[in-house]
Amino acid sequence: MQAEWRNAERTILALIDDSGHVVIVEPGHPLWLDASARADILPFTPPVVPEPPPEDPRAAIPPLTRRQLFIALHRLGLITAEEAVGAAATGAVPAALEPTFAALPEPDQTDARVTFAAFQLAYRLDPLTAMIAAAAGKTEAELDAIWTGFAGV
Repeated sequence: MQAEWRNAERTILALIDDSGHVVIVEPGHPLWLDASARADILPFTPPVVPEPPPEDPRAAIPPLTRRQLFIALHRLGLITAEEAVGAAATGAVPAALEPTFAALPEPDQTDARVTFAAFQLAYRLDPLTAMIAAAAGKTEAELDAIWTGFAGV
């Protein structure tokens, strides 16, 4: 089982088993004392997000947090309440999105699953955003509206 810090403060720890299942552990979690004392925890590495072309006006749209994105997906009826909570807590891919992830070839499938499980901010122009939007049948204009509409949630 792999372990890695998910923030610089070392208060969020991800435990990842061989199948790619992620358990997020924070202070107060029953696994925290043992897991946070491991000597093999990978350090936090800020995510590298490709910079969009400056001429693209969507580049100025602020990212959504994990919380905002899962609330948006639930309120839009794209995932169930249980899936929203599960995805937020563990990084589990919601059933409605599973076929999209499963259709990807390796290593792209694993890369997408890890990215989904680990993201802290959802950028409007991120390729994973485009993939999920295509699976949900959302247009570019609808995506822009989701990003701006849920920014204050």
